Amino acid sequence: MMALVFIASTGLAQGERLVKPVPAKDMRPGYGVVESVTPVRVVRERSAAAGGTAAGPSAERPMYRVSVRMADGKLQYRDLDRPEFKAGDHVLLTNAGDVVPD
Repeated sequence: MMALVFIASTGLAQGERLVKPVPAKDMRPGYGVVESVTPVRVVRERSAAAGGTAAGPSAERPMYRVSVRMADGKLQYRDLDRPEFKAGDHVLLTNAGDVVPD
């Protein structure tokens, strides 16, 4: 019963996946085409500061994971707070990790 309450309270019952943020080391700038936009819940990473708390249901935030096929054929991911793009859109991934229309 408790598990059902937890799932319902986090929004996972609506088909959202629980994911970790995309690591900055995996982000490369360049041009590509959006392959998919998937609703997800991103778990914030635990703070390294003294008194940091573990991630819990309140630390999740609804986002959209955008997968982009780059010109070199590799797939990259970005997490956006609103569904600005759709499959087939040509985009630029910036050094700052942003996704902008091409």
